Amino acid sequence: MTFKSLLAAGVTIAALTLPAGQVFAQASSSSQPAASTASSQQPPAAGDQAAAAAPNQNWLKICDPEKDGKRACIMRQVVVTQSNQFLGSFLLRDDPGQESRLLAVAAVPLGVLLPFGVTWQIDGGKPVRVPYMLCDPQSCATQLVVNEAYVNSLKKGSKLTLTAKNRKNEDLVITINLAGFTGVYDGEAALTFDEFNKNASGEAALEKILADRAEQARQKLQGGDASSSASSSQPPAK
Repeated sequence: MTFKSLLAAGVTIAALTLPAGQVFAQASSSSQPAASTASSQQPPAAGDQAAAAAPNQNWLKICDPEKDGKRACIMRQVVVTQSNQFLGSFLLRDDPGQESRLLAVAAVPLGVLLPFGVTWQIDGGKPVRVPYMLCDPQSCATQLVVNEAYVNSLKKGSKLTLTAKNRKNEDLVITINLAGFTGVYDGEAALTFDEFNKNASGEAALEKILADRAEQARQKLQGGDASSSASSSQPPAK
């Protein structure tokens, strides 16, 4: 599948709003119809939101060249907690070959009330409520066709606030840091989709290796503890 067709696929756009290690699992999952609430997974607690780490990679730009010399690009920011739990993300697609050239996608964790959608607000500007497009096993995504004026607002703004409702009908607030957006959007530096694919695969492979090693160490430690317990439980020799 080409980058062009990937850009046109809503589920893939939503997948790119997740951290790199999760992209491929999402890309291979089929979207399910949204129920009145998202899946049973709970969103991060308010304490985790307050302790949110710096946005993951801040702004990541992925582009592929078109035949006419132009580029189809995605600008992405993912926000995680200090424990690396997915908190939210924002993505802007700029594809001159699409009828709707500019498409914005915002994703939030599962466990949200779907009828409320997500409210987008740049600084103190007018809030816009956007309905959910789809939910998959990792997140719920909203999308909005935007124009140049909206992109200019992103360039001039300091933050984009995304507000959803959790199961308790409380606000779930995600802040997208707009610092650096202008430079990334206007700049030439970008990964190709193939490079992003390889980088994400490498991260996922490394995570698996580290997890396997940790499991082996745990089993070895438990085995040693079991041997020690067995030895200490033997009656003294006569």
